[in-house]
Amino acid sequence: MTYELPAAKGPLRAVALEGGYLLGFAVQALFGLVTAVFRRRLSLNETVTQTLFIARVSTGPSLLLMIPIGVFIAVSVGELAGRIGAGGYSGAVVAFVIVGQAAALVCALMMAGVAGSAICTDLGSRKIREEIDAMEVMGIDVVERLVAPRLVGAILVSLALCAMVTFGGVFACYAYHIFVQHMPAGNFMSTFSQYGRMSDFVMAMVKAAIFGLTSTLVATFKGLHAKGGPRGVADAVNEAVVIAFALVFIVNTALSALYTVMVPAVGAY
Repeated sequence: MTYELPAAKGPLRAVALEGGYLLGFAVQALFGLVTAVFRRRLSLNETVTQTLFIARVSTGPSLLLMIPIGVFIAVSVGELAGRIGAGGYSGAVVAFVIVGQAAALVCALMMAGVAGSAICTDLGSRKIREEIDAMEVMGIDVVERLVAPRLVGAILVSLALCAMVTFGGVFACYAYHIFVQHMPAGNFMSTFSQYGRMSDFVMAMVKAAIFGLTSTLVATFKGLHAKGGPRGVADAVNEAVVIAFALVFIVNTALSALYTVMVPAVGAY
């Protein structure tokens, strides 16, 4: 169910009102997703369509972004490690930076900036054409029909992207280590296997799924409540991207702090 967002006087009141409505919509959407799955009312065709759509718009940019990031990390790490005489530990730093942090954040940026904007534009266009209102008049649950499949698709694509981006970033660092710095592959692989843990990769996958879910919730909320014609849709897309970025970094900070408490560090560098 959608509703008109009332105008608020003052920026602080507007932020609080927007946050409250967004939180309420998130609870409603997650409850609708769980209900649709258990009642077997989740549209399989729409879920597959949205999953392929999100994957198509996000996969290429994610890999193209992660490769230069991996090379930048390799260059920075190699230069710093060479100055302090610890070039053999480049694999350990790559394991910590790329597997633990960078891969999930790249997925978050793509889900919020690319997939999120596409989802918000699609739903916003339907809103201003009054298709959403027509569905509600016909008694169709908008959350179950439009939001739930996009949430499932975003989670699946985020998990796949995180795995691919992790491999691409590590491979870029490995190639730079071998072919540019001309250092032995054994040092890189030994430190990478020593300090790279499966728990770090699992946590990165969990982060990616949460980031994808968060970005899609914001995008669907702003899209379903767009108003004011094409300009209103454009404003909704801009707001969705900014809000999603802010929430992703807040959630990442909280999850990273929680992970360091639950899983102790391995050895000492």
